[in-house]
Amino acid sequence: MSSKAFLRELYEEYSEWYMSIAEENGVLPRSISGVAADGRQFIYLIDGLTLQPMARNKYLRFVLDEHQSVAYAYGGLALRGDSDLGQIEEVLDVVAADAEHYVMGHWQVIRGEGGKVTGLRPMGVTEGDDPEKHPASWFLAGAIRFTDTEKQKYGSLWEEARPELMLNDRNAAE
Repeated sequence: MSSKAFLRELYEEYSEWYMSIAEENGVLPRSISGVAADGRQFIYLIDGLTLQPMARNKYLRFVLDEHQSVAYAYGGLALRGDSDLGQIEEVLDVVAADAEHYVMGHWQVIRGEGGKVTGLRPMGVTEGDDPEKHPASWFLAGAIRFTDTEKQKYGSLWEEARPELMLNDRNAAE
C-alpha cells in the first residue's frame, strides 16, 4: 500500500473513531495514535497532559520516536474565527501524516444540553506533501533533539501512560 493510500485509510479510521466517540459519549478527547512499520499501533488520550503546548508537542514527538512510528493520527479541538466579530466556532481537527504527506479534515462541533457534542458538520479535507510547513502534521518531519533532562522527563511520562494506551496490531486484521 502506498504511503498516501495508507494515510487516507488511517485518516478515515481515526475520523470514524472520533464520530463514534462523539455519538456514544458526547465528548471529543485530544489524542494521538502512532503506527510502527510492523503494524503495531497505539492510541493515547492526551487530555490529561499538563505540559505547555510546545513541551506537549515535543513530548508527542518523543512518544512517536519511542514507538518507532512511521505514521500517526492526531485529533483535537480548536477554536477558530474572529473574536472581534464574535464569530468563534469550535472545530475538531483530525490529521493522519507521515514524514512526507498528510491528510487533514475539520468538522464544526455542535453542542447540545450540558455541553455534550450532538453533531459534527464537515468543513473539508485537505492533503499535502509539506508536513514540515503544516502545523498539525509536523510530528514526524524534521530532526528534533532531546536534552538528557527531557529524555528522562518524557520517558517517565511515557512509562506512566503505557497502561492506559489502546493497542492494536494492524497486521493481525489482514
